[in-house]
Amino acid sequence: MIDISERIFDMKTDIFPLDRMISLETVYSTFLEYIIKEKDSSIFFRHRKYQRLREGYFSLFVAISLDRSTGKKHYLLFPSEPDNDVNFMFWTGTCNAQAERFSGYAFDVKEFTDFSKSFKDFISQKIIPKISIYNLIIGTYKNIYGNDIKILIDHLQKKETEAKIWLVGSPTENKNYTIGKVTILSKDGIVSDEEIDLNKEIDKNSKGIIYHDIIRFKKQ
Repeated sequence: MIDISERIFDMKTDIFPLDRMISLETVYSTFLEYIIKEKDSSIFFRHRKYQRLREGYFSLFVAISLDRSTGKKHYLLFPSEPDNDVNFMFWTGTCNAQAERFSGYAFDVKEFTDFSKSFKDFISQKIIPKISIYNLIIGTYKNIYGNDIKILIDHLQKKETEAKIWLVGSPTENKNYTIGKVTILSKDGIVSDEEIDLNKEIDKNSKGIIYHDIIRFKKQ
């Protein structure tokens, strides 16, 4: 049996701990630490080296959305392998006296920025190849209109997939990074459309939790 101190010592990090289940408080407090250190916080939404930070940021909104819709508390796990960007974990019950059972959803995070081509081209290059493989988060930095949303729904219908797409935006439109609009799309259309304020949903003063136990990941 591996000692917990060995697991901590062996833990890899890329802004967030990798291959460890962590709480939303852990992700949010880490994000705020980076924001506080930098005078121009918009750099986090422009510089490639902060891509993992942005993946965590957009994932917070989706995790809260999932909390609301499922009634379950979700955690995040950032894999070190490049197969996908983030796993959303939730507790499903006790399978025996020694172990807890967790399941999860595999997600990819894509960004539609001011430097992206048309939304149609963005969908063709970044989204369509991933539909049916993962659930998708699209962080949007500029407006997406009704016709754009219809294109996404049409492709979900063509793929006949149960996967969903979460649109999260816009982090730079009002300069308030704590608030985001979350729109969930499925093959049946718009599932929900809601505004989420991270400061109202997450205790930003909490240090959060990092789980060092090995999680048996069962993808949903």
